[in-house]
Amino acid sequence: MIDEIDLVARERPQAPPYSLSAKAAVRRRLTGPGRPPVRSRPYALLAGGAALLAGAGVVAVAAAGPGRPAHPTRAGEVVVTLPKVSAMSAEEVLGKAADAVTDLSPRDDQFVKVGSQTMYEASIVGENEKESRYLYRTKRTIWLSADGTRDGALKIEHLEPRAYPGWPIPPEAYQEKGTEWVGLPTCDKVSDTAYTMLKKLPADPERMRSYLYARPHGDVPSDAGAWTAVGDLLRETYVPAPQRAALFKAAATIPGVTVNENVGDAAGRTGIGVGRVSNGVREEIIFDPATYELLGERGVVVNAQEAKAPTGSLVASTAQLEVTVDDAAPEVKDPRGGCL
Repeated sequence: MIDEIDLVARERPQAPPYSLSAKAAVRRRLTGPGRPPVRSRPYALLAGGAALLAGAGVVAVAAAGPGRPAHPTRAGEVVVTLPKVSAMSAEEVLGKAADAVTDLSPRDDQFVKVGSQTMYEASIVGENEKESRYLYRTKRTIWLSADGTRDGALKIEHLEPRAYPGWPIPPEAYQEKGTEWVGLPTCDKVSDTAYTMLKKLPADPERMRSYLYARPHGDVPSDAGAWTAVGDLLRETYVPAPQRAALFKAAATIPGVTVNENVGDAAGRTGIGVGRVSNGVREEIIFDPATYELLGERGVVVNAQEAKAPTGSLVASTAQLEVTVDDAAPEVKDPRGGCL
């Protein structure tokens, strides 16, 4: 298992501070009173992700289709029909995504607001050292200072957890309920996720590709690490249009990237999935088939032996619901502290 703390220590030892979503997850899980240790795996497209299968449950049958079970499943299990690889190339799809980019152009004193829905894998190690796995689900809204000099905020709405393939949902998975607010203070340091910092990334596809491969990736193969870096730059951030266009074009050159059609996101929308397989899981970035705007991400098991989960298991699912600009972020008095 890989958790956010491992990512800091092992994969980004000399990089700028890691993502806000990872920080929020760490603080949320490590500061709650009386909670057992929880380790979340940010989807390695990410790793903020996971798969769905309940413990002993009632058998249910649903019609196969995008995002729907393809065969009888136990209660809580989600197994999707694996789409066939499209005749469209990654270069074609990502090229269209690059051509379609627009920019909100926030002022330095404004905030980028990103709303999303997520489903990621989590594991709990109890007092007896026994591990439990499940899928934690949230709706999130984050406010990020455009120039990185103002404190941000994160709103987390906890959704009903789902089961990880082959594992019953542990009782601890239900401890996180309702809505919570997390303050994101800058501590007088500009985050690498600030819009003005992201403007400093390469706007040329070749240089962007070099940047993706140069980012620390730990022990994972370089191509898999580069694809992970693509997702990291799209998740709860807002990359300026020139850099985003370069990012999409650079992503198309990563070996193993192919296209699937009729791919569902966490909000139930259907799009085009561009992704590659790593450790038995196809890790996809999903685009709107008409506008080529970003819809979300997902991870689906394609090799049961490698992924240690049934083929077709949905192991990660997200949806980007909104990206707007606000003049101010909600004021949050967060006693847990922590810097961006």
